[in-house]
Amino acid sequence: MSDPAYFEAIAASLAGAGIARPAIVLDLDAVDHNTALLLQAPGAAKLRIVTKSLPSRELVKYLLGQTGTRRLMAFHAPYLLWMLSELPDVDILMGKPFLPGVLQEMAARTGVEGTQALARQVQWLVDTPQRLDEHAAFARRHGVELRINIEIDVGLHRGGAADVSSLDVLLDGIDTQSDALGFAGFMGYEAHVPFMPQPDTAFERSLSTYAEMVAFAESKYAHLIEATPTWNSGGSKTCWRFRADDSGSVVNDVAAGSAFVKPSTFEILSDYRPALFIATPVIRKFARVSRRELDPAQSTALYLYGGGWAAELVHPAEVVSGPGGDPPNQNLLPNQSLFLAPGATKVEIGDYVFFVPHQGDAMFQFEDIHVLRGGSIIDTWKPFPLRY
Repeated sequence: MSDPAYFEAIAASLAGAGIARPAIVLDLDAVDHNTALLLQAPGAAKLRIVTKSLPSRELVKYLLGQTGTRRLMAFHAPYLLWMLSELPDVDILMGKPFLPGVLQEMAARTGVEGTQALARQVQWLVDTPQRLDEHAAFARRHGVELRINIEIDVGLHRGGAADVSSLDVLLDGIDTQSDALGFAGFMGYEAHVPFMPQPDTAFERSLSTYAEMVAFAESKYAHLIEATPTWNSGGSKTCWRFRADDSGSVVNDVAAGSAFVKPSTFEILSDYRPALFIATPVIRKFARVSRRELDPAQSTALYLYGGGWAAELVHPAEVVSGPGGDPPNQNLLPNQSLFLAPGATKVEIGDYVFFVPHQGDAMFQFEDIHVLRGGSIIDTWKPFPLRY
């Protein structure tokens, strides 16, 4: 992403809208490009949208419409309650286990009807027998049956059932508490795969472990398995590995979120385009004190409006992070961060500098999301109102 004309068009649109402070912009053309690639992937029919990386009501609704999926993954109670209130037909898989106090808080806030939605639409992620018992106690207290999704360890080693023995304990716990719990499926997150010395081998090993867990469940607890169980895996760095049919994998539910906007840490998605940018204007410009040892390419100081974002600078190309920027997003003065440019730079006060965030979660840091189409602002969306 280095086309100056692309960023100049966005800058002109921001200036035309009178935006002279840090802003986050979302390029819907790039989102559509990335969505098309996801839908062309072999496993597209299994797609579940991860809302953590796409924290905006309008964006989530837009992607539900573009993809046709009715499956979401949620991570935070306030966002879950919004999904239940505005999206009554979606299936929501929790991306992390919840403490019992959070469940109780949601029930208190939503009443009987809301608690029934918590039971009907949500798959609750459980990783230990204790957490299973806590969910059962909540279900009995409120007269509902909770759908339980068991976290299985397919190589990431962050928790969950690590072998069939520990899985047996959890499935037996659901079986013996069937008055309060139902079995919805598994989540086996293999985020470690791209970072292994041999990613292909690591991926095949994770699939093998997953298949072993499913085979055990089907052999001993077939009576618990729904007609269409959720065998979830994937993520934006691995979703492209899953196939359309089930001949090569038991996985039938593939998560993706960041792939829609391609943050800077997702270089593996080589055909995808960054869709999310932080833009901020230059507020000071002056020649640095002349010293023989100064690099001529860094002889001009530029101070920006704001800074400190977890992001990579992408435009203008000649601008680089200044002293105190180690790592680059931890600048010496993050409220007016220092960057450097050559003496002949054409960057002036009021011009914009652009960054690509490391994660889509960067939307949380801004009050508005400026939505672009054809390089021009066409709408303003809002991030989720509360950060977790």
